[in-house]
Amino acid sequence: MYTVEAIPASELGNASFVVADPDRGVGLIVDPLRDIERYLTVAKNLNVKLTHALDTHLHNDYVSGRRELAAEVGANVDELAPGGELQLGQLTIRAIHTPGHTPDHKSYQLNEGGRPRALFSGGAVMLGAIARTDLFGPHMAVHLALEALSTLQVRLRGLPDEIKVFPTHGGGSFCGTGGRSGHETTLGNERQTNPFFLTAEVMPFLARVLNQPRYPTYYRDMAAVNRGGPALIGLTLPPLTRLAADEVARMMDGGAAVVDVREGRDYDRAHIPGSYSVGIDGPVSVWVGWLIARGRPIVLAGGSEAQHRKAQRQLLRIGFDTIAGEFDGGMDAWRASGRDLSSFETVDVEDMAQWVLSAEPMTVVDARDEHEWASGHVPGAVHMYVPDVPSRAPEIPHDAPVAVHCASGYRAGIAASLLEQAGLKRIIHVNGEYSDWDRLHLAQSRV
Repeated sequence: MYTVEAIPASELGNASFVVADPDRGVGLIVDPLRDIERYLTVAKNLNVKLTHALDTHLHNDYVSGRRELAAEVGANVDELAPGGELQLGQLTIRAIHTPGHTPDHKSYQLNEGGRPRALFSGGAVMLGAIARTDLFGPHMAVHLALEALSTLQVRLRGLPDEIKVFPTHGGGSFCGTGGRSGHETTLGNERQTNPFFLTAEVMPFLARVLNQPRYPTYYRDMAAVNRGGPALIGLTLPPLTRLAADEVARMMDGGAAVVDVREGRDYDRAHIPGSYSVGIDGPVSVWVGWLIARGRPIVLAGGSEAQHRKAQRQLLRIGFDTIAGEFDGGMDAWRASGRDLSSFETVDVEDMAQWVLSAEPMTVVDARDEHEWASGHVPGAVHMYVPDVPSRAPEIPHDAPVAVHCASGYRAGIAASLLEQAGLKRIIHVNGEYSDWDRLHLAQSRV
């Protein structure tokens, strides 16, 4: 009996899969990440040797761990061409050409006893969705969308409904939106419920698949990093150098970015001026990769050693290897060094509503994406999606307070720190659920 164990990377909305034949003592990894110790732990627990590592596609959102597995355990990382097969004990793994998300995308069909049992679908099939087709530019987006339609309706047509499907991309991944959380389904369930399977006409399918939000800027060079072969990091994360306040200040003067990983309310109370608020309670790598250029030195600050290590792991997964260290001592140490701290006001949605109704001079900034804004927003608000804040902050008057909100408060905290970097002085962080606006029976403007 074959075994599949999903190894999630929740900040990316992804999962890798350990696939094993425990009876024969062999296993392989599908779509591994760069930090491979978790796979080795699972393999040890299953008492199997990892013999192969496969990628379903050239990843745009993280560094592949295939080279790490080849270096550490001797895993075979040869490409399996469409139609090609490999034996894994009593199991057969067959590559299927399933383009759409990328031109060369493959899915891997697992056969046991000559019968199809599982499909590792990458982004070809997700729970309730498929992965986006626009990562190669607008000139390729429609072509790849039509390939995705053919994948669903033609290339996978011969597989039985009962076959299990294990998608790499899941809910929360910028590689595909609208899907459900989780990394296991069946092809029959998706055929009955997935709107991309149910939309078989070309133009409605194109309208659905091309209606995607923006993706992080680090995606633009991630494929090149994977193609060129990233540096090896080994079985354990490299140590974090502890930095004193004077060292951090000197590095900031030299262009380093300080990333504070505390939750928003803690950051609001006191933080290093000019730092980025990217809390460990959200996807650190996504927002650092969106806002900070690859190669820029990064100092982790504000959190515990465990939180800094978690942030380091996330950043290494996307190839951000220039982590200079962690600030040792917290905000008290920064103040003790004779340097000033900044703070934001923290309020709830109800407080923002009262300000709007008072008609006092104030700018409300909505930091959500375009789709969220179009579905309804605070009357009179300025739409400024988080990645646009650095370039558009000069549009905001400096002589009145600015209140920034998103859907939950997380992205608003990031935007607030960007507004401070742009020179805004009185910043109000609305740290609450935007759904409270509806709960309070307040009207929204719509696009």
